[in-house]
Amino acid sequence: RICGVPQHRQAMEFVDILTRSAEESRGPVRRTCMAFVGGLTKAFEKEECIKGLRMFFDEVYPDLCTEVLRLPKIVMTELLPTLKVVLEEGELTALNPSLFDAVGCHAA
Repeated sequence: RICGVPQHRQAMEFVDILTRSAEESRGPVRRTCMAFVGGLTKAFEKEECIKGLRMFFDEVYPDLCTEVLRLPKIVMTELLPTLKVVLEEGELTALNPSLFDAVGCHAA
């Protein structure tokens, strides 16, 4: 909030931070980054974070899987548990089509 990221940039910044977090090879560092990603839902407009999640799963995730072979497991064991804490059930459920296409299972 203090940095004042303009609302029209928040979704893209969210995608960038999430992508960099997913690319991190060191597990403890990556998990800390995923927690930071979750915290962004309090600093950014939540709608922009959800838009960023959709963009990540629809546009970034497929190609990133070729670089980060464990990405589906990382999403299921690190990102989704974090999202379940910071997003309401309806918000997470709204991501199901993107998540289902990306990792092949339902998030909620």
